[in-house]
Amino acid sequence: MRSILTIILNDLKIYSSQRGNLVGLLVIPVLLTVVIGWSLGRIGGGGPTRLRVDLIDLDGSDMSAQLIEELRAANDALVLCPPDNDADDYCRLEDEPLDMDRAIERARSGRTSALIAIPAGYAAALNDFQTVTIDYYSRSDPMQPGPVLQSLNAVLQRTSSASMTKGVSSALLDNLTNAVTLPALDGETRDSFLNTIYHRALQLSTYQPPAVLFRVVDANEDESGIDNGFNQSAPGMGSLYVMFTVLGGMAVLLRERRQWTLQRLMALPLSRAQILGAKIGVYFTLGMIQFFIVFAVGAAFGMDFGSSPPALLATMAAFVLCITALTFALAPWIKSEGQANGLVLLLSLSLAPLGGAWWPLEIVPEFMQTIGHLSPVAWAMDAFQDLIWYDGGFTEVIPEIAVLMAAAAVLFIIGIRSFKYD
Repeated sequence: MRSILTIILNDLKIYSSQRGNLVGLLVIPVLLTVVIGWSLGRIGGGGPTRLRVDLIDLDGSDMSAQLIEELRAANDALVLCPPDNDADDYCRLEDEPLDMDRAIERARSGRTSALIAIPAGYAAALNDFQTVTIDYYSRSDPMQPGPVLQSLNAVLQRTSSASMTKGVSSALLDNLTNAVTLPALDGETRDSFLNTIYHRALQLSTYQPPAVLFRVVDANEDESGIDNGFNQSAPGMGSLYVMFTVLGGMAVLLRERRQWTLQRLMALPLSRAQILGAKIGVYFTLGMIQFFIVFAVGAAFGMDFGSSPPALLATMAAFVLCITALTFALAPWIKSEGQANGLVLLLSLSLAPLGGAWWPLEIVPEFMQTIGHLSPVAWAMDAFQDLIWYDGGFTEVIPEIAVLMAAAAVLFIIGIRSFKYD
């Protein structure tokens, strides 16, 4: 083990002695992370375009169902959980029922963007033109409403206006019946008439003083950092420059063979496994250093690291291992340093955007999202998103880590079998 560490430290010393390597490791990644993080924060594009929102409908009426449909129409980025959950369990419900206690805890921890609770008696209260309370749980500041709160407010304004119009129509109908001695309408006809007015008013509504009392319940004083562009740029640029740094090892390995560095190592009392393990350790270490540098920049600008640093570290390690394995799988087939440098650019500048390092993958068409997951970057960014944006833990990122580790295992097998020592 000591011999392996000695080789790793010596190679890292040689790497850091070259000014160009330090520029690629420190200066350029830091500058791009700052520029892109600042830009994403300014345009509001730093986060996922789909937002988990827990929804509990305790009324179960046609009017509450219509409220839900209006909410979907107001903002198609909202994924209402559990009604809109998909086969991939985007809502992260894990086949468990969603009750109020669990939903409140999910909102408090940031696992969801918000919780909306429609109370029992919602339809009856609107029909009787009475006040009804809809509870909203979120970590966001109610004085600076986010997309969920804005969407719900817009829907409630329309609903309140339509309810007011229905109530006024009901009172007018009663007054006309009493004043002009018109025959009273039977209950079914009256309800049908008033419901027609309600739905028509809902379509044509403009702002009116709300008949529905909207109450914001702040579940936690902590800020979620959902508008911080560094939550996207730090893991994205980190993943990109890990590929630049680690895949650059293909040219170095070729150079070491041509300069007989590997051959001289073979003359030492070291096994091939020790030499190969040391070389793998060098590029794994460089990849982790690159991640730490970029994430440190994110931390300086208020990046949210979630509540599970070990899971974040495991994701970083799994991605670096996968890229290291890819490096050693490709290195034996490289014929020149120019070919190696070209391949580094090709792979890095195609796998990174394809996998969502430059922008959230949700903004591209569904077929491109599927193709994007051919890139290891997509699996890493999925895990980073779960940890940073939705405050997930190890349980949530196990599938992504497992895919990266499985790919690393296959690539290491290919690389070890074909690795050239001379």
